[in-house]
Amino acid sequence: MAENGVEKERGIFRKNWNIGCCLMILLGFIVVAQHYGLDKEITVLTVLFFGYVTQLFSVLVGYIAVIPVIGAPIANIISLPFIFIVNAIAYIVTFFSLRRGYAKEVLGSRVLVTSFIVGLILGYALGKLI
Repeated sequence: MAENGVEKERGIFRKNWNIGCCLMILLGFIVVAQHYGLDKEITVLTVLFFGYVTQLFSVLVGYIAVIPVIGAPIANIISLPFIFIVNAIAYIVTFFSLRRGYAKEVLGSRVLVTSFIVGLILGYALGKLI
């Protein structure tokens, strides 16, 4: 497979066949679950769990980002709400914790969430630069 010391590049689907298999299995599970009337919450939780464990969603966003001109903005639109959701959940937990009197614990959790979001944004920015 090497020509002049350079390895030939295989096709993207041959190189990542396992991601394609995981995607087909999840799509098949969705079709079967809809056909047999499986509870929608169970279907969603199962797909989210296996998509997270196999890192299928991040690979799909990466494939979308590779599309010339429109791929990068679409990937940004898909991945940006994650930051908003993490921050919103932290604010909701802070609100209820303060009402119950956990002021010291709230300070520590807010510092943790803020540092997580700052690290996520810095990692994203550094990833774009590199």
